[in-house]
Amino acid sequence: MLHPISVFRSALPCLALALLLSIYPGTGVRAQNFSAMYQASDAEVQRVTATGFEAFQARHRSQNAAGFRLTDLETARRDDGRRDFIGLYTKSPLEDHLEVAHTWSDFIVLKRAKVKEGYTMIDVTGVVLNESDTDFYGVWVKENNPTIHKVWLLDSYESVLDRTKKMAADRFKIKRIHVLDIPDGEPQFIVLYHFSPINRFNFLYETASYADFEKQLRERRESKVQLIDFDRHRVGNEIHYIAVFQDGDFPTFFLSGAGIERVEAVGDSLKTAQNLKLVNLSVD
Repeated sequence: MLHPISVFRSALPCLALALLLSIYPGTGVRAQNFSAMYQASDAEVQRVTATGFEAFQARHRSQNAAGFRLTDLETARRDDGRRDFIGLYTKSPLEDHLEVAHTWSDFIVLKRAKVKEGYTMIDVTGVVLNESDTDFYGVWVKENNPTIHKVWLLDSYESVLDRTKKMAADRFKIKRIHVLDIPDGEPQFIVLYHFSPINRFNFLYETASYADFEKQLRERRESKVQLIDFDRHRVGNEIHYIAVFQDGDFPTFFLSGAGIERVEAVGDSLKTAQNLKLVNLSVD
């Protein structure tokens, strides 16, 4: 499960200048950029990429057999129309589960079934197929003491703020947010909340200025408030940035606007220098 993540983009200036952006490996794949989060971890972390969900499921089963569980799932559309699935796996004895539903109502049925089996949802993402159809993907982990959790599909950022405030009153903290860019429509938001009796706070931040976003990151980090999730989406002709912050103090690193080879190279350097591992990817 993801732990609190803070950001400090200037930590590796020499490395950043030395590394060039690269085309995402594979035939027919666009030069896709990512935002990446790294955090301190003693566990082994691996990245797996496969084209098409069935192929990714096969790789997923192989990772499980080798003792790894899925902790973060991202997708990227290829120029040839197919879709790549990118998973971050952590060495762990815990059992995981990955599944897709083709409607939101089916996804909620799936979520409730996994709760009855003792699973906690730790990641959620969606793929918009057209104006009316979306696939929803969930990642679960089975623990001895499952976490009570809720997941919502909301139609505006204002509704996300309102729902987050109401959930906080019941001690549910926002953990993950994934934005769906709807063709010729307003974005929708998939939001995951975990129940926590611990007296800590989570809050949302949204802006159309990346400079303002960076300023928030620096200021929050100085106050020991960390970034735990990040996404960007289009509102009209503008790109907006959305973040989830949580109080905490952990050694972390944030990278944005980087090709996958740079993401890996920075990760190798951070692993050697600070024992930081790649724990989260989002498509820019």
